[in-house]
Amino acid sequence: MQPILFIFTGPSGVGKGSLMRALLERDPRLSKVVTYTTRPPREGEVEGFDYHFVSTPTFQHLVADGTVYEHEKVYQDYYYGSPCELFVDGKDGIIELDYKGRMKYQLRHRPVVSVFLLPPNLEELRRRIVSRSEVSNLEARLANAVEQIRRAHTYDYIVKNVDFETCVARVQQIVEAERLRRRGTADLAEIEREIADVVLSPEQAQDE
Repeated sequence: MQPILFIFTGPSGVGKGSLMRALLERDPRLSKVVTYTTRPPREGEVEGFDYHFVSTPTFQHLVADGTVYEHEKVYQDYYYGSPCELFVDGKDGIIELDYKGRMKYQLRHRPVVSVFLLPPNLEELRRRIVSRSEVSNLEARLANAVEQIRRAHTYDYIVKNVDFETCVARVQQIVEAERLRRRGTADLAEIEREIADVVLSPEQAQDE
């Protein structure tokens, strides 16, 4: 069966990284698609898991040779980009993208399931951004948050991250529901192939 790409979007500080880490710890059938960035790692971030941390010249080379499929300069300071290769054999993929990247991957790959993570409110979002690291572009991050949230209604699912464990549990339910959808679609396709081989008598065809 074709792997599912689960796309997570949300404003900076909403908890996307923590959520994805929790999903990977609890579901061995998921694999994280590691994206690229030119920003330096924050405390606790791991090269090859949180991001591939690269220089700007290296990033531009990866774009030129096709390793990076889509990219954007975020907050007017650092580049972020997503790889062309998405999947590990036998696993569904999870990736963090903004709404622009999500649109590009939806055109490229099926099936895609998009999940938007909401903060409890903007004041709590501001507190989370400030508390996790010193930022010189707080207002730019908040402006980007507003821009992202205005597009949340276009996503397949919207989950508010008020309590982290509740948020993780809800997203796990989404993942399993989409796998059930995929299984059902595959089972139907199998039956339809069998039906296509059935030759009906004229009387049976008339009854149909």
